[in-house]
Amino acid sequence: MYNKIGYPEKEDLVVCTVERLLPSSVIVTLDEYNKIEAMIHVSEISRKWVRNLKTYMKIGKKLVCKVMQVSPNENLVTLSLRRVGMGQHRNKMSEWANENRANDILEVIAKQIGLTTKQIYDKFGDIILEEYGLLYPVLLDIARDEIDIVKKLKIEKSLAEKLIELIKKRITLPKAELSGLITMSSHEPNGLQIIKDVIKNGFDHAKKKKVDLKIIYLGAPKYQLKLVAGDFKRAEEGLSEIVETMTNYMEHHKGSFVFKRVE
Repeated sequence: MYNKIGYPEKEDLVVCTVERLLPSSVIVTLDEYNKIEAMIHVSEISRKWVRNLKTYMKIGKKLVCKVMQVSPNENLVTLSLRRVGMGQHRNKMSEWANENRANDILEVIAKQIGLTTKQIYDKFGDIILEEYGLLYPVLLDIARDEIDIVKKLKIEKSLAEKLIELIKKRITLPKAELSGLITMSSHEPNGLQIIKDVIKNGFDHAKKKKVDLKIIYLGAPKYQLKLVAGDFKRAEEGLSEIVETMTNYMEHHKGSFVFKRVE
């Protein structure tokens, strides 16, 4: 597993493991850093008064803490547990789990192409970490063909081709699905053709946004729309633009177009 270089910065969220319980503090190791210990004072454990640390802490327990103070010269890092909200805890642990998964993927790929873990990081992993700070989001972008690792990361072409192929095999892209009901009609003499063109405009825009679109005829004037994308942000953006495109086309041809989301 890779380790971050140096020390965390003040206000950073860090994943740590409980090592020792002292009378008025807890000693932890920082999981993302190499052999760095940190201290959580009893006053930073909980918003409530802590009578006995053993009721809150167990050796080996994983925590998400906020960095309060960093003194590299003294090899001192102090943390707070009580200043971390539940949402921050969930997000950090999810990020940590994904980074471990990314590390496992790189270790497997290294074996498949005849490299050591150190070599795969020297040639690829460390470049990502230096440029972006995290591994997993970049591996996702590579799997989605959203980043040219030859140009952006300056990875040699022969290695890049192997990496792209193996990353795509190892990562199952997450999917986001949205759906809704379309009600549209046109009273123009060529109304049927206008409706066909509206639908075609929707599919054309979906192709540009790289999302999957289905429009199912339910019986005039109703249609069901289903959209699938790699993540919810892309799905929401795609849906908004597709509906706007279809609405504008229909209104330009003096027809009616109404879209209603279905949760």
